[in-house]
Amino acid sequence: MFVTSISFSYFFLGIALISLAFCIYYKTLIVKTSPDNRSRDKIIGKMKDPVSWRKKNNIMGSTYIFWCLASLALFIYFKFFFTAGLIPIYYVFIYIGVMAISMFSINLAGKKSV
Repeated sequence: MFVTSISFSYFFLGIALISLAFCIYYKTLIVKTSPDNRSRDKIIGKMKDPVSWRKKNNIMGSTYIFWCLASLALFIYFKFFFTAGLIPIYYVFIYIGVMAISMFSINLAGKKSV
């Protein structure tokens, strides 16, 4: 099964936009839980270890920035520089799998350190 390079490029644009939204979410959590922010107590409450929670959210935000930039670079490449018409669909599944593995490995590493 194959997909066209144009639809493949827009797949990467969609992943980039979703990653950007998650990045903004995690970075907003970091800013809102800084020591001098008024909404810190509403978000953290009686959390046992807010420092490691903030660190994990910062790492997740940085990871989503990486996937956003990687997806945006692949969008530009497949949209403007790739000349072949059809691409095997298993590349889509490989990309999603690598993203999922990176997210799960960050979650597992965060649980080990807590």
